[in-house]
Amino acid sequence: MSKQKNRVYSFEIPSDFENQKMTPQVYQILSAVSESGVSEYSESELKTFIEKLAESGKLKTGQKPWRIFQYYRAQIQGAGMVKMTDSVEKSEEATKAVNQ
Repeated sequence: MSKQKNRVYSFEIPSDFENQKMTPQVYQILSAVSESGVSEYSESELKTFIEKLAESGKLKTGQKPWRIFQYYRAQIQGAGMVKMTDSVEKSEEATKAVNQ
């Protein structure tokens, strides 16, 4: 049976995070997440959120927005502002195959 992994990102951004040393792009991402009021995203939701940030001009980058997040992800994790976990879900196809 095949299983599909879907990462879940849980943000815990302190109110004084802007006082920490970080790049402008990390600050732009964390500010937007903080302002959104949402603290947990699936990977696909977070990817869409970050792409919309770039489209709106709130995330300034010449590269693909998701690539920027992936580049800085370890730094954000190291600062304790995001935790990443794997949520294992059965794919519909696998469930159908088992139930036949």
